Amino acid sequence: MKFLEQIERLNKANKLIEFEKTGTPSEFAKKINCSRSQLYIIIDYLKSHDAPIKYCKKRESFYYTNTFHFSLFVQLEILDKRDCKKISGGFFSPSILLDGTIVNLVSSNKVFAKPILF
Repeated sequence: MKFLEQIERLNKANKLIEFEKTGTPSEFAKKINCSRSQLYIIIDYLKSHDAPIKYCKKRESFYYTNTFHFSLFVQLEILDKRDCKKISGGFFSPSILLDGTIVNLVSSNKVFAKPILF
């Protein structure tokens, strides 16, 4: 279930940034249960999806410079072998095959076709 933990970590990081409650980078990494280097991978990932993230030394927090809406959820569906042969993915519903389970990654304004690896 490491994949689901990564989704939860990304959503928690987003909420902490949104409410400017991250603390220093080291504190932020502890809050989302990762290393400091992994934290910067997560921040780079969010920035690659147009998240306007900055850090304020005075407030000791990461924050969004503009309004940014982000939500990530997972829909798991168990398919039999016959159904797996019918899947085409397509532009609007890219999927990832995860241990025989199809996982669609969708944010509020983008569809992600590649897995998130932190």
